[in-house]
Amino acid sequence: MLTGVIEGFYGRDWRREERLAVFDWTQAAGMIAYIYGPKDDVHVRARWRVPYDTDALARLANLGAEARARDLAFLVAIAPCLDVIYSDARDRAALLGRIDQLALAGMRDIVLLFDDIPSVLSDADLAVFESFAAAQADMANRVLARLSDTGGGRVIFCPTEYCGRMAGGDPRGSAYLRLLGQALDPAIDVFWTGPEIVSETITADHLRAVAEVLRRKPMIWDNFHANDYDIRRVHAGPLGGRGRDLLPLVAGWITNPNNEAEANFPVIHTTGAFLTDPDYAPETAIAHAIADWQPRFRLALGGDAVPVDLIALLCDLFWQPFALGPDTGHVLARIRAALTVHRPDPAAPDWQTALADLRALKTRINRLFVLMTEVENRDLFHAFHGYLWEAQEEIGHLVAYCDWLDTAPAAGKDFPAPDRVHNFYRRGYGVAVQEILQRDPHGRFHHGA
Repeated sequence: MLTGVIEGFYGRDWRREERLAVFDWTQAAGMIAYIYGPKDDVHVRARWRVPYDTDALARLANLGAEARARDLAFLVAIAPCLDVIYSDARDRAALLGRIDQLALAGMRDIVLLFDDIPSVLSDADLAVFESFAAAQADMANRVLARLSDTGGGRVIFCPTEYCGRMAGGDPRGSAYLRLLGQALDPAIDVFWTGPEIVSETITADHLRAVAEVLRRKPMIWDNFHANDYDIRRVHAGPLGGRGRDLLPLVAGWITNPNNEAEANFPVIHTTGAFLTDPDYAPETAIAHAIADWQPRFRLALGGDAVPVDLIALLCDLFWQPFALGPDTGHVLARIRAALTVHRPDPAAPDWQTALADLRALKTRINRLFVLMTEVENRDLFHAFHGYLWEAQEEIGHLVAYCDWLDTAPAAGKDFPAPDRVHNFYRRGYGVAVQEILQRDPHGRFHHGA
């Protein structure tokens, strides 16, 4: 089973030093592959017809050599899907020319990306192919044949319908997936992200349905820790929502993590644990990851490191896409419950306990923020700085409000006072748009009763 990491996000791609660090983490986590597919590399997607120049190809080949030196397979992605004419001989020649260029440089394992595009054919292609799936399968099969004729290589295919939602909620009912399964060479693996683009859970029954229609086990492209779809978030908690009963049902498991490379140590560590540890438990896995991560938090002066309990807080603050960290979530749940009272009684034990926990969380976040500014690894610092700044600001605002309530202000008083600057209230274009939308606590929009 192919396991590893894909650099496949939208946004600024990683530097060489960051990739080498990811190689090391991937190898240490017991995974065996790295897929090079940053959307920011114009040769991957926007200018797929243009060959790499000598220097760029040499850098890519060197990266592949570094991966192989760590016993990692190195795969290179190409995404010809934005403007390809499947029936055009020139486009076919351009794609196969790129395959030949990579193969001659020692990179024979290819990932073909046909994701995030309109599922329509050009008039020229409609005259040649019976369906969108048939056109894509023809191109993928040609790539595999070219590799086979010149020494062999692997092909992984990312379909246009790559999750259950895109397949209408039922993979078995998708004509596109059914035709793709029929037409695609059985040797070609197919990526799948689960029921959603970012799947909270993946079940065995779901994967069986996908395998049935594709006529092969799917290869998981896991976006659980991805954050390119929401630049306001980062995810440093353990992999969750997946059971190890899924592993016999897949051809591989590849994680597509945060854009910030340094934030991905716990992502890769816990994903590797999920894939290799029969007794995988998220809470245990993240504890082990934090212990192994601590050396990267060495302080610039004095040689000490950020304490383990504060690194655990960092992970807890930025836990998972569908859940708050257990400690943060507990504190916020307590204060939320306490604030359901219109005017909290400062003498009430529940109020005092919730407020004390909230103040303690603020103190810990402030301490973490300060220590992170002193971390020697500046890439690690910058990976989290913006998110920590926001976390510190938000907890400060909440504590200030609760401290005001704790003074038993008179009825009719507002916080902050009219003469205070509302510096913590966000303004600008994004806020203006959000103010127009009438939404419920679950983020769904409503207009009137």
